[in-house]
Amino acid sequence: MLSIAYTSSATEPMSEDDIAAILLKSRANNRRFDITGALMYRGQRFVQILEGPDEIVRERFALIAEDPRHKSVQTIREMRLIERQFPEWTMGFREVDSSAGTQLPGYEDIMGRRGAERIKHADNEGQQFLEWLGEYWLPRA
Repeated sequence: MLSIAYTSSATEPMSEDDIAAILLKSRANNRRFDITGALMYRGQRFVQILEGPDEIVRERFALIAEDPRHKSVQTIREMRLIERQFPEWTMGFREVDSSAGTQLPGYEDIMGRRGAERIKHADNEGQQFLEWLGEYWLPRA
């Protein structure tokens, strides 16, 4: 099993509807391709972690990297996994700038109080990595 974490920048500011559309499509695709992970968005910057079967994660990541809605795609971590680090999340999401997306099916506030407690006490590197990103890369305004 493979995990890829990357950052990118949106080519244009994204509305709440834009983000909601990305999440709905991503979650459907991820269920179909057996991928789990997390997505964070703030100030036109994305951080995403994808995990699943090696070849499928590589194929999906290649498609994501070609998406014209963002640029400067940089892999920041690639690692082999023995087991999933986000087994329940077809795409956990946190938009740091607002509460958009909270009504979407499957939404979990990974940087909110409940999510932060889960991550703080995480016993896997992926969730600890999200905690670090939330504290240092995506500081709250």
